[in-house]
Parts: sequence; structure tokens; C-alpha cells
Amino acid sequence: MKKQKIEKEIVYEGLGFPVILRNVPMIEVRGVWTPDIDLNFFQKYVLLKLAYSPSDLTGDQIRFVRLWLGMTQSEFGKLFNLTHAAIVKWEKTENKSSKMNVSTQRDLRMLILDKLLQQDEDFRKAFKIVHTIVFSKKTQPLECDISTDLVAV
Repeated sequence: MKKQKIEKEIVYEGLGFPVILRNVPMIEVRGVWTPDIDLNFFQKYVLLKLAYSPSDLTGDQIRFVRLWLGMTQSEFGKLFNLTHAAIVKWEKTENKSSKMNVSTQRDLRMLILDKLLQQDEDFRKAFKIVHTIVFSKKTQPLECDISTDLVAV
């Protein structure tokens, strides 16, 4: 019989940066408690949260996006007319603001949304939202209430 429980709050670092999860279903696997969630779906949820987040993206978050897209640093840089060195510089900031300029932040967020949103209408709405966000240099961890957020997506 599987052991299961609900954890009130955990900090999940499995994507390469901290995400605060609340009301997390947990399952014991080989003596280790792990979140009992669909990780592919969760990754897409996190990408949407990053796209709409008013905080500057961190280096770790940029690395996550780049790897999710399956790109090298050089390929990723070419999307934004930047060098490999610029991408390395962003990613080296780790869990701090990458200091990416605003127009590139918007372009990256639109790229994420273009890959995730299926309907043109949804993309048009997202475009308007992303272009009105005033980005903050202060970074904050993403937060997710599993019991409501992942069900609503």
C-alpha cells in the first residue's frame, strides 16, 4: 500500500530554482517523500507563471526556459540577436535578477506564451497583458497552491 499525505508547504527545487508549493499531495517512494503531481503539466504551469510574473527573471529561471525549449546557449541567444556570452552572463546570476533589459524580457515571455498557448485569441490577450507589466528588479519565488492552481489551469 502506498503511503500518501498532504504537505502544507514545501519549497520545490526540482526545476533548478525555488517554487513554493502549498497543499501538496505527497507520496512515499523508496522511503523518500516526493510530490505526487504531473511534472510535465507542472512545468507548463510554471512557464505560464514566469511569463506573467512582474519580477525580473533570474538566471536559473532563464536556464529552465532555455532547457525546456531544448536549445543551447548559442541557439537561445540568436533568438534575441545576442551572443552566447550574454546568455552565460544571465544564467550565471543564478537565483538573482538577470538584469535582462525590458524589451528582451517581454520577447522571452512572448516566446514562452507562443509555445504554450494554442488559440490565437489567448495569445492576443497574453500579448496585451505582458506588454503592460512593469517589471520589478526584486525577485520573488513563484508560489503555487496545488489544490487550486493546478486544478484551475
